[in-house]
Amino acid sequence: MGGRSLTVAMLTYVDSSVLTCAYLRDEPGHGRARELLDPDHLLVTGTLTVVEVTGVLVRAARTQRLMDLDGTLAALSSDLGEDGPVTLLAAPREAVERPATEIVYAHALRGLDAIHLALAEIAAIPLLEEEGDKLGFASRDRFQAQAAEALGFALV
Repeated sequence: MGGRSLTVAMLTYVDSSVLTCAYLRDEPGHGRARELLDPDHLLVTGTLTVVEVTGVLVRAARTQRLMDLDGTLAALSSDLGEDGPVTLLAAPREAVERPATEIVYAHALRGLDAIHLALAEIAAIPLLEEEGDKLGFASRDRFQAQAAEALGFALV
């Protein structure tokens, strides 16, 4: 996740790595990740994020990194819910797989990281309001962030 601050409301795709960090207090960058969940920010993520973040939180609870799993999962559900700060996006599998595979090939990313980028291109970019607006992309993974920047996203 870059150190840049949001100065205007920018639609931003938030990778699961950032959301995970927002719920684990011992993670470096936890405060910045929590700041992104401010209602003033326009955030989207893929439905796959629910599974990814839940998996990390369950593992964290099993290793005693997270003491209140149920409360944290409730907070995640609220943040990703209808009135939460993050809107869930989905696209047909067939529409995501080819561009994700191309992103893997071009940038040597892990599959799930490429799926998030492909979904951002397919489902989030059409939500931009003005011609020339850029979609923000928030990730804690350096390689995914580099690929996002190469694809024309503004790093957040």
